[in-house]
Amino acid sequence: MSYHLFFEFSAGLDSSLKVPKGTLSDILNHVSHIESVLGYKSERYKDDPPRWENKTPKDGVTDDTFCIEAEQHNRWVESLYRRFGEWSEKPVVDGEEITPEDAMKFWHALTMIDVPLERWTADYYRSRMEALYEVMRGHEMEGISFDEKPLTPKQAGAVIRLFETYLDAHDQRLDVPKGCDHLATSQDEGYEYCDKCGLVTREHFRDCKRRGCPVKKEYKAMGWDMPC
Repeated sequence: MSYHLFFEFSAGLDSSLKVPKGTLSDILNHVSHIESVLGYKSERYKDDPPRWENKTPKDGVTDDTFCIEAEQHNRWVESLYRRFGEWSEKPVVDGEEITPEDAMKFWHALTMIDVPLERWTADYYRSRMEALYEVMRGHEMEGISFDEKPLTPKQAGAVIRLFETYLDAHDQRLDVPKGCDHLATSQDEGYEYCDKCGLVTREHFRDCKRRGCPVKKEYKAMGWDMPC
């Protein structure tokens, strides 16, 4: 595995950056929102760059809010990193300027927020596993890339099933349905188990050619329309 660290070891801007108008305001608003909702505060030791003194949410922040805000913030950091790279190579004409002094107002917030495992919600767990699945399939996700030959959908799904023993506190039972290349869960009808067909999506049964397919037979007996 390789990990991209984005802004983690940077101290700020070396020179001014020409960006679209309103960018600085949007950045400061985002930082203000995160600090208000999660209760984060910045601190500075001597000449070191400012940083969040800790990333433990204030009392009263629910697991759901923590996970949602952390995930949205982390995606924002990734996006801003890539946009800064684009603007440094091609400054925005008729834009506004972010100076190194401006950057010091928000640089402490350009760090990832880690959510402790005990606070993971079902949606957050699924999101993390979906990202890791994509990584194992050979796609960079969240700054993580796979250094080996990509796994097949079946192999990647098997690794996710190994993780669930230790991480799946919400009984998601994520897996890869037959013929698919994504994770799904039976909790939202993402797949069903058939004694003859194995793990499949509902759409599978419409075209199932197996004689006596029990799930297809069950659907018809209940008078349900087959998926189209």
